[in-house]
Amino acid sequence: MDGTEHTRKRALVTPYFRGKGLESWMSVIARNAAAILDQVTENAAHRLAKRFERGQTIDLLGDFGYYLPVYVISDMLGLPHEDFGKFFAWYTAHTNFSAAFGTDPEIDRLGRQATAELWDYLTPVIADRRRNPGTDLISALVTAEIQGEMLDDIEVKTHTTQLLNAGSETTGKTLASMFTHLLSRRELYTRVRDDRSQVTNAISETLRFTPPSQLNSRKVTEDVELHGTRIPAGSLVLLLIASANRDERRYDHADEFDPDRTDLNHEKAFANSSEHFAFGGGRHFCLGAMLAKSQLEVATNMLTERFPDMRLADGFTPAWKGIKMRSVDKLLVTL
Repeated sequence: MDGTEHTRKRALVTPYFRGKGLESWMSVIARNAAAILDQVTENAAHRLAKRFERGQTIDLLGDFGYYLPVYVISDMLGLPHEDFGKFFAWYTAHTNFSAAFGTDPEIDRLGRQATAELWDYLTPVIADRRRNPGTDLISALVTAEIQGEMLDDIEVKTHTTQLLNAGSETTGKTLASMFTHLLSRRELYTRVRDDRSQVTNAISETLRFTPPSQLNSRKVTEDVELHGTRIPAGSLVLLLIASANRDERRYDHADEFDPDRTDLNHEKAFANSSEHFAFGGGRHFCLGAMLAKSQLEVATNMLTERFPDMRLADGFTPAWKGIKMRSVDKLLVTL
């Protein structure tokens, strides 16, 4: 969306991702991380965490990275943890859909089917929140009023779908990518473990070096000429975030992972003034950047504290996969 429509609808949810709205969710982030590692709930997914003991080998992405952000965003939306399997399947289908760019009919079908199933799931939830609003994000969406207008059910479903998708896979993949970099050069893991001031630098450099979303598509709304090339209105263009983040004209040794680099302001990595494009830019800068930062910091601090001797599993070599969404496909570590 652009213009006033974008401004109006973004204003509905911005307070939940900035300032005091974000601070109120810090305990949720910490509680969910603890739940996965300490088995404090009876949920079957939580019980998987019984493997989280020193000396054992787990998949840090599949057993932790994918769970934490989904649990956090489902808490924010007021949706039950026990439906994690459904949420995971739906957002995976949506991610595959967006990455295929309409080239695979079966992926296209599964993506549209996931939307239909999710919207069917949300129909009674939205009706209940309209009758009995709470403090969750869906309640905020159904009760919000801007200039005398309220969102209809389709708009609420659209926003909820976007929040669930955006708040899930990207954060999990970033966490896995960062730990891959740190554990592949064990001295970096030791530094982060022993000096928590290094955590933000490690996250920031991961977002530059291996952003979870490697490219975005945009439709050109008017004829434009860029570097001598005419792009007609209606064209679909692909913006290569990964390439921009490794522009050798901007970064020294751009193809190296270096948390100590001085040509990137790590403190601004999660703001619209950031010096990389992992979160986009301008008025469409990622709404959840600070929430992602909070989750990544909480998880990193907790994992390094509880598992100071974490290392890559014997014989395991990380494999990077994906075009639109990219990270290691799994991360086997010995805790």
